[in-house]
Amino acid sequence: MAGRSDGAGRSGGAAKNGGAGNGGAKSGAKTGSKAGSGKADQPEKAGRASGPASGGDAAGAGAPGRLAQIRMVYKITRQRDPQVLWLSLLGLAVPVVIGVLLGVFVGPLYVWLPIAILLGIVVALNVFSRRVQKTAYAEMEGKPGAAAGVVERMRGDWRLTPAVGVNRHQDVVHRVVCRAGVVLIAEGRGRGPRELLAAEKRRIRKIVGEAPMVDYIVGNGEGEIPLPKLQSTLMRLRRELRKRDVDALERRLRAVSSPVLPIPKGPIPRNIPRGGRPR
Repeated sequence: MAGRSDGAGRSGGAAKNGGAGNGGAKSGAKTGSKAGSGKADQPEKAGRASGPASGGDAAGAGAPGRLAQIRMVYKITRQRDPQVLWLSLLGLAVPVVIGVLLGVFVGPLYVWLPIAILLGIVVALNVFSRRVQKTAYAEMEGKPGAAAGVVERMRGDWRLTPAVGVNRHQDVVHRVVCRAGVVLIAEGRGRGPRELLAAEKRRIRKIVGEAPMVDYIVGNGEGEIPLPKLQSTLMRLRRELRKRDVDALERRLRAVSSPVLPIPKGPIPRNIPRGGRPR
């Protein structure tokens, strides 16, 4: 009996110790899982916390970039147009003065003054942008491809094909396909642009068909359009074609168009001495 009781006591103790060991293992597993989850959560929280900070850094980096760009544009413009600062300040001051007068003589000043300040900022920015545009046109004027540069910066569906006609004097013709039809724009001096326009009109007349076609010569002479007025002139054209008609017209013109370069025809002599005359 004693042996049985001792064996039972030993087995019961072992069972209790095993249960305690299992409980310790379970508690250890729980503790380890909590610790692991805590370590795993820390990088996630750190990542979440670093997300808005990186976005704020990007936004903060973008603002100085824009300010530096505006400052650079202002410096370049003021070198060629010294009045840009005073005209912009005048555009800001006139609405503010009018708002103050209205606030004093008509109504409360705290109502009219904020409206006048906002209006003055809008007018000053408009004046500044117009002076910058005028300076840019003055820099581009007289250079080959200036008209094409103006059309490329226009908003809307203006499908430009530059330099469809060129001669040896660097006179050039550009073609624009839009809802107003086909627009030919020539650049150059003398009779060269007119001859290129006439040749291009004869070449594409059968392809265009009934679509409207207009032509302009960019310059400061009689019957020519100054470069600063080219954009407004094109914007005033009447829209007569639908988008699908413009697509079909552009496909037909591109199928037959090829760059015309001022290269002399005939075989090229190979044995040319340094003096420039063939042997």
